[in-house]
Amino acid sequence: MRSRARQIGLLLAIASSLVSMVVVHAQGDPHAPPLPPGEEAPDDRVPESIEPQVEIAPGALAQDACSVIAGFPSEGLEGTPEELRAHCEAEQQRHFIRARELAEDILDRDPRSFAAHYVLGYVYHYGEANFPRSLYHLRQARQLFRERFAEPPQPGQPWRWHASILRELVWAHGDLEQYDEQLAVAARYNELYSPHLMAETAWPLMKLRRFEDARSAAALGEASGDPIQQEIALNARCAIEFEAGDETRSYTACRAALDLRGANPDTQSAVDFTNFAEAARSVFRLEEAEEVGLQATQAQLSWYGNPYIEITELYIREARFAEALAMMREVNPYRLRRPPHVQDADRNEARRTLSELFVVLGRGEDAVRITTKAMLAPDRRAHNSRDPAQDLAISALLDRAARRMRAEEIDQITLGASVGDRLLAWGEMTSLRVQAWSSGRQAARALADESRLVGTFQIGRARSAVTPPWLVGDLVDVLGPGVVAAAVRRARREDPREDAPAYYDAFEGEAALRGGDPDRAWELCQRASTTLPRAESLLLARVSVICAEAARALGRRDDALASYDAAMQVDPGVFVRMGIALPSRISSRGGDVPAEAASLLAWSPRFDQEDLGFRVDVDGDASRLRICLSSHSGTSGAQYACVDVTREAAEDDEPFLARAVAEFHRQAFAPRVDLTQTDANGLDGSNTVVRQPLDTMLGTDLMSDEATAP
Repeated sequence: MRSRARQIGLLLAIASSLVSMVVVHAQGDPHAPPLPPGEEAPDDRVPESIEPQVEIAPGALAQDACSVIAGFPSEGLEGTPEELRAHCEAEQQRHFIRARELAEDILDRDPRSFAAHYVLGYVYHYGEANFPRSLYHLRQARQLFRERFAEPPQPGQPWRWHASILRELVWAHGDLEQYDEQLAVAARYNELYSPHLMAETAWPLMKLRRFEDARSAAALGEASGDPIQQEIALNARCAIEFEAGDETRSYTACRAALDLRGANPDTQSAVDFTNFAEAARSVFRLEEAEEVGLQATQAQLSWYGNPYIEITELYIREARFAEALAMMREVNPYRLRRPPHVQDADRNEARRTLSELFVVLGRGEDAVRITTKAMLAPDRRAHNSRDPAQDLAISALLDRAARRMRAEEIDQITLGASVGDRLLAWGEMTSLRVQAWSSGRQAARALADESRLVGTFQIGRARSAVTPPWLVGDLVDVLGPGVVAAAVRRARREDPREDAPAYYDAFEGEAALRGGDPDRAWELCQRASTTLPRAESLLLARVSVICAEAARALGRRDDALASYDAAMQVDPGVFVRMGIALPSRISSRGGDVPAEAASLLAWSPRFDQEDLGFRVDVDGDASRLRICLSSHSGTSGAQYACVDVTREAAEDDEPFLARAVAEFHRQAFAPRVDLTQTDANGLDGSNTVVRQPLDTMLGTDLMSDEATAP
């Protein structure tokens, strides 16, 4: 869940600063200019109009608003013309460089200018996203103000500067995830100034897991009668109940926050929509989550949270790869539209989503490139309700999956390579697998807390909100089947959601298989395959593989082949990610070259040679090879992949065979692209799956992670 208080607050503060030198007694708006110390906001009236204290010639503000304002200090905001101009330039949010230059010039002449330190704190926060530096200058501003005047300021002293310093300290501590300090400064602000920060304190209280206090703070905001306070309060309560483990109450609160302003994308922030979409996912209403998530992409810009990321993750779960690609392309443009101080608030979240996409698309090398960066630079979580350790665990699992998959890819594409190249490939594969093991250990350390481990299996709940369901099974190899089975059983006991048991059946079934109990695995995966939401396509494909492996261990050949077939129909890449080999009959006709290709395929990690199984047919001659993968007889007879490779001029047998076998693996285990999702040409009505459009869509510009960085 995402916080919206800061976005609302700063926008209101900017708007008020343009008539900043006016005292506004607006009850309930914590970002309207505050009242002087000791004065209380009236309970029964809001001014009907606001009149400027000075007359400004028409057009003067448009020419140079800050020059004009600097000559007319407002009550409580007295300062030199240079200080007032620097303050104005900063709070316009467009002239940060000019504001910083002015403030630095002031400090060169007067190192004790609290106003200049305040401006620098503001600029470093919102203009440069340097939160520690911002906090330093704001603390300096507060200390210098107290040394020169007092806290609280006395009548006639520039109290408005002091109030602004305290407010900005509240936000700076929050962005640095220093919640105790944030609450302490907010409490001091509330002692001195009115209107109070009420609903704004619910978020840091929630982050400290003081849920009852957070609910009380939100209730004060809801009862205030102020629309802004009510909106912040409902947004906070949406997250509070989610983190507290009551998904039904969270869903209701998120719905109320969305409906408060009419659920209108034209007039409200994307945060309201994405929070409700997350709440819908938490109760397995995936269609509703998609509908609201798409509305979020049309809503007003959100500082915290990127609706395109969330829609991409949902489409990945549903194996809607073409649509996921389209959404992923919009992630960076959306991020770069945000103000500087929040552009990188979820950069790593975008990387994690992209790495998920590359993993499921079978782009191991690209996935490793992205997961490496994701492991090195985690996001701040000040305005996101999730546990940072959870994010680390997921990033580590994805890094492990990417490296293992890349090793499998290298094994496949170097089958026909020379001895020297094969030895080099073996060295690279070994290195990747060692690195994958290390990432698995890092995931295990992040999940060392039993409560966090148990929560990881509770898909959609607070402790597993961003965990891809199709990836959870990897924990069986990382932690061991016994540990996972125990954690899943506890997660099942603690989860009251009626649709949750299907997920636990899937996870426990995989643990049972790895633990040597294929009977139990078959029972659980059969139940999961019939009760999981149909939208959970990737998880269902993984469950089919577990069913197939369990049936194979039990000697139930037909059941095993049918389950393998079900997985191939949805997600062929699952076999690469899980390191599973298909039982297959490999045959050739046409001479020595096709026979040599068949011999190479017999060494493939993707196939176990059996007389009864899938069919790999190699046909052709010395100049052309056709390799096809088809389902076994007795089922659908689907042809999963067929590649035609022609020998290039002066190409020797060895590189020709290697190229043909590598291309066959690439297409046979690439993701399926449904014809309703991409404009694929050349289909002739057969049941051969065409994957070339995916390559066209991927291109080379999906996400140049650094090229688009600000």
